[in-house]
Amino acid sequence: MGIINRSVMAAVAAAVAGSIVAAGSVPAMAATASGVRYRQLFVSAGWQGPGAVGQEDECSILLLSAADSDGSPAYVSGLLESSTSDPCTGWLQDSVNGGAWADVSPQLTLPGTTQGLVNYPWAKTDDYYAGPGTRVRGCVLTPAIPGFPSEAECSSSSVTLPASAAAAPASDGTSVLYAHNNQSVGVSGGGGTCSVFLSSSALGKTAASQASMTVMGNTTCTAWLETSSDNGTTWEQATPTYSLPFTNPDTDWAFSPAVADGTGELARACAQFGTAAEVCTSAW
Repeated sequence: MGIINRSVMAAVAAAVAGSIVAAGSVPAMAATASGVRYRQLFVSAGWQGPGAVGQEDECSILLLSAADSDGSPAYVSGLLESSTSDPCTGWLQDSVNGGAWADVSPQLTLPGTTQGLVNYPWAKTDDYYAGPGTRVRGCVLTPAIPGFPSEAECSSSSVTLPASAAAAPASDGTSVLYAHNNQSVGVSGGGGTCSVFLSSSALGKTAASQASMTVMGNTTCTAWLETSSDNGTTWEQATPTYSLPFTNPDTDWAFSPAVADGTGELARACAQFGTAAEVCTSAW
C-alpha cells in the first residue's frame, strides 16, 4: 500500500510510444477545440494487487489539475484506474482552511479485471474546487484480506491551486469506461510523446454502447474520435479536434465526450503530431 505516482494509461503509453497504425481514409478535419486540458499532478494514492500473470497490477487515483484549460480554473479531478482482479474504489477529499478532511466527491468503483493492461476499467471524477484555502487529495479503498480489514488509503500530500477568477470547467466526469489500450498509438517527436486511447462503455457492443477518446502527452499534438457505420470503408469525425500544448516534462490530458458506438458501428481514436501523417488506433 502507499503512494503510486503514476497512471496505468501513462505506463501503457510509454510501452507503445512510437508504434503507429496508418489512418486509412481520414475525413475532413473539424474545427480545433482545446477543450478542458488537465495537468497531471504527482499526487496519488493506490495499492497493488493480483491481476494478469506477469504484470504489476494496481488500483490508483491520480489528481488532474484543470489549470491548463483556458482561464486556469482552480479545480481538480481524480483519474481512477485499475488493472487488478479486485474491485477498485476511489474518491476525493478536501480540507478547508486547515479543517478536517472530508469526502468531497462520490465514490467510484471499478470492477475487477484479469486482463491486466488490456481493456482495463477507468473513470474520472467531476472537477472540484482546489483554490486558496482548500486542499484536495485522492483516496482509495484497500481490499479486505485475512487479518487486514478494508481501509481508506489517502495520498500523503495534497493540492492547492493559485487563485483564479475563471468559472468551473464544464463537467467531463465519466462513469466506468474500458480502455482498449492494446489499440493505443503513440506519436513521438520534438522531445515529447502524444498518445491516444479508445475507450468504450462496455466490453462488448450493445445497441446503447458508447465510445470516447483520451489524449495525453507532453508535446504539441491534436487528437479526435472517428466512427464508421459501413465496416470501416468510410469514417466520420465524431468529436471536436482536441489540442495539447508542449509541456515537456509535464503531462497534459484531455477527454472527449462519449459518442454512440452501437452494434454494427466502429470507432477509432486518431492523432497528429505537427505536419506528420495522421495515425489512428485499430477500430473497435
